[in-house]
Amino acid sequence: MKQAMKKIQWYQAYPYLIILAIALIFALPQLHSRGIYLGADTAFHFNRAFESMQRLKHLNFHNMTMSLYGFGATGRIVNAFYGPGLGYCFGLILLMTQAWLKFQLITNFILTFGTIALSYWLFNKYSRQPFLSLTVATLLSLTSYWALTYWYQSSGGMPWGMMFLPLVIDAGMQMTSGQRQLVKPIKLGITMAIILECHMLSFVFSVFIIAAFFIVALVTTNQKLMLVKQIALAGLISVGLTLGYWIDYLTIIKTQPILSPFIFTSPKALSTNPYQGLAFWLIVLSITLLVACVKQVSKQQWLLLIFGLLFLFIASAPAIVTNHWNDIAFFKIVQFPMRFTLPGLYLLSFFVILSLTQLINTLNLKKQYLLAISIGLLLIGGMTIKNTYISNENANQNFWRQDNTLASKLVIPNDESKEASQIQDLLQKRQQQFDKSMHVVNFSAPDYLPGKDEVFSNDKHYQAVVNNLILPSQFKKRINNAGNLEITWYQAHPAKIQVPAVAYRQTVATLNGKQIMPKTGLVGVIDVVGREGENQLILGIKTSLLQTVAYVSPIIVIVILLSYQVISIRKRHNE
Repeated sequence: MKQAMKKIQWYQAYPYLIILAIALIFALPQLHSRGIYLGADTAFHFNRAFESMQRLKHLNFHNMTMSLYGFGATGRIVNAFYGPGLGYCFGLILLMTQAWLKFQLITNFILTFGTIALSYWLFNKYSRQPFLSLTVATLLSLTSYWALTYWYQSSGGMPWGMMFLPLVIDAGMQMTSGQRQLVKPIKLGITMAIILECHMLSFVFSVFIIAAFFIVALVTTNQKLMLVKQIALAGLISVGLTLGYWIDYLTIIKTQPILSPFIFTSPKALSTNPYQGLAFWLIVLSITLLVACVKQVSKQQWLLLIFGLLFLFIASAPAIVTNHWNDIAFFKIVQFPMRFTLPGLYLLSFFVILSLTQLINTLNLKKQYLLAISIGLLLIGGMTIKNTYISNENANQNFWRQDNTLASKLVIPNDESKEASQIQDLLQKRQQQFDKSMHVVNFSAPDYLPGKDEVFSNDKHYQAVVNNLILPSQFKKRINNAGNLEITWYQAHPAKIQVPAVAYRQTVATLNGKQIMPKTGLVGVIDVVGREGENQLILGIKTSLLQTVAYVSPIIVIVILLSYQVISIRKRHNE
């Protein structure tokens, strides 16, 4: 009996040990080169992490929405708009490591393990084919640029939200399964809250997918009222856990115009080619398996197939879509068609797994045939996996051998730091000297700054951020005992001056001891009239009673959920 139990435990554990090994292997390029991956969004996420780290380090939770430490200590609102929960997770990791190399090694490992493991869990739950599920989960994660490499090489945040998409798909499958309990409200509510705290667009895609399953379930189930109640409860839990995010977002966005990310005028340039790579093979396999198992295809599989193809169709940027890309508000905000790729790959991969399982069961294939299928898939994707590994290796080595990589990804604030060797040295600062690395980690995009104009790549808004927020060096900044941003400077005579900080409608500003209504220029940069001699500007931000209550809401919801679980366990024990 004990031997049988050990065999079962090993049978269940070995896929996760393999995934663990994969995550460690993909850390080797960085461990060997000791370089730092620098991509389009590296400065953005490094600043988010640094902001959260300093707040945790100093236990400063005043002025929660504004940036006091990261983003040049300019008072910009960023983390409140973009995955605040993930930002604090990054901050905690950075607080423990105090080094960008270690930070990337740990976050890369977590994302790699979590992405493959959750995909495997979903695939194996419905197929009961561990090796086949592990094979497809590995191919999905390692052969698609958008699954992991997008984070490794470009610091794109979307993979963090998409990592949890298998949990959303699982909730949709249960919803349309005809089971007595169509929805697990607590699990679904927590899942959606986690995704929102990681990445807003991933949350929107997840809502689209769960809504599609909900509509099908509503049409087909006899428990319509129960379904609506359970979904409403899940939504209530999700909103309760993320109420701080929603209230902050609405408070800022509804009281002033905010600059959106730049308008991408060539959507075809960042799209997915459906005739190559993983997308091509999934489309071919999906159509083949559909023909082979058409009589056995369930409504759930049809849903996976249709929405998977729809996502990939948009990601491929056909003319019918790109001709009107920036005329459609949602597409305009999404910016790049390629961002539709990963949800489509997840949905089609799951469709392939379900259909292959049906075919295997119908033909009663032996284990050696399953092994052959899995090995065949690995051989098809093996070269791509190898190329991904080599690409990561080259990208990491670029930190040392290509000066233009450093210059193109970072905005350098002063002449002394422009030498590549000095930039490399600063980015490798650790422990007590770590804060110095932020001298060369500057974010130049005007995202979420005050303004109502349309933004285009490297336009006047970008120049304003660089010239008015990053480059000025005569100003000293610190956080005072009240947790406010304090900026001081010296003037030879009274004159109007731009201070490298940003004001929103909610900003509270005190100039030389007197509260003022700050005037602002392009991208919200503060204009003041300084006096002769020393000047001091103190910035904070108003927090309404509603916001304060919203910050406490997650704690209240968690206490209620834990209490409910304890009561449920006691009831079951008494029965």
